[in-house]
Amino acid sequence: MNDIKVLKFGGSSVKNIGRIEHVADIIASYRPHPVVVVVSAMGDTTDHLLSLAKQCTKNPDQRELDLLLSTGEQVSIVLLSLILKRKGLKAISLTGQQAGINTTCDHGSARILEIDSELIKKAARQNDVVVVAGFQGVTDEGQITTLGRGGSDTTAVALAAALGAKECDIYTDVDGVYTADPNVIKEAVPLAEIAYEQCVTLARNGAQVIHPRAVELGEQYDVVVRVRNTFNPSNRGTEIKGVNEVERRKQFCGVAVDSKHGFISIFKSEDSFNLLREITQCLSECGISVEDIRKSNATENGAVCATIQICFNYKDEEKVNEAIAALTAQHRDLRVLSELDLCKVTLVGCDERGNGPASVRVIGCLEASDIKVKSVRTGDISISCLVEKSHAQHAARLIHEEFQLANQFDSTAADGLCLTA
Repeated sequence: MNDIKVLKFGGSSVKNIGRIEHVADIIASYRPHPVVVVVSAMGDTTDHLLSLAKQCTKNPDQRELDLLLSTGEQVSIVLLSLILKRKGLKAISLTGQQAGINTTCDHGSARILEIDSELIKKAARQNDVVVVAGFQGVTDEGQITTLGRGGSDTTAVALAAALGAKECDIYTDVDGVYTADPNVIKEAVPLAEIAYEQCVTLARNGAQVIHPRAVELGEQYDVVVRVRNTFNPSNRGTEIKGVNEVERRKQFCGVAVDSKHGFISIFKSEDSFNLLREITQCLSECGISVEDIRKSNATENGAVCATIQICFNYKDEEKVNEAIAALTAQHRDLRVLSELDLCKVTLVGCDERGNGPASVRVIGCLEASDIKVKSVRTGDISISCLVEKSHAQHAARLIHEEFQLANQFDSTAADGLCLTA
């Protein structure tokens, strides 16, 4: 079934019956190829279900929560299948379990282990369209699991890989992967194409157009992932593919903003051999993801003083405060200073001369506008700065302008590509 087409439609695309009708028309345009469609829950359904669970208990059991949240996608697949049938197409809806999507038992963040592709191939031979619930799977023990937010993207690319499809079209509500958030920076433009590694880096640093795990799967199985607009289906969107196929000239491709970051400085009058391990363990147990740690020792009046600086991201400020309280309880002589109202602004890409000179430009353009840079981290294809949350979007705009991201991509790279936000 090398000619099979795998599509995915997000929550905004199936928000109501009218939009599902529109999605059905897009699906029909792919015929006579066999089509496998992955859909998300309608609109804000997942958030609504989560809210209901939290009205029952502050900390819902994750196993029960997975069972509840998985129903959102089941509603979508049935409604879409009914409309497709009314339009004269043979369609069948499958839950993650019925589609043979086997996962780990990590409720709320399960990973796909394998897919019984024969189940879907059989359904595809008997129907024009197979509609699969995204975001969910089943363990060997028969427990329903969910893949975490954005998991429907992962489902779609995993299915494409399992079915031997060369491409996977991810339909959303924008024209592709942009150089920045077009809702904030009006000069941002969609990219005709982007390498897997660059797209993963953008996604992991705050760009929300596609889930990074989906892109990683695309790279692993050589599936070209195309991000397209449900409401502008004639647009080719952005192709995410191998670096050897995209623009070979080294360049920067986008800016992403990631909120909920913090910076902790820890001071101790005497150095302790196990202090760094104890601190990282404490933070990990409180669910805090550490991104960078710097430790230095100094001697004052003959005594050794240790300073540890930690950059991290977090979901729950209460857990950060719990971690700090636990640290100070273990070490009474610790002095801890924390800043939690920070954002990470990341420039993705690279320069012919390496990212050292580019990081100087990033810092320079921010400081010229009186934006204080708390921390800088330079990687092979990224430069990240921690700044105060109130300055984050301005910082992204300044970096976008400094590197002229809106001007370096040729509008003729893809037919019909709209370069206005």
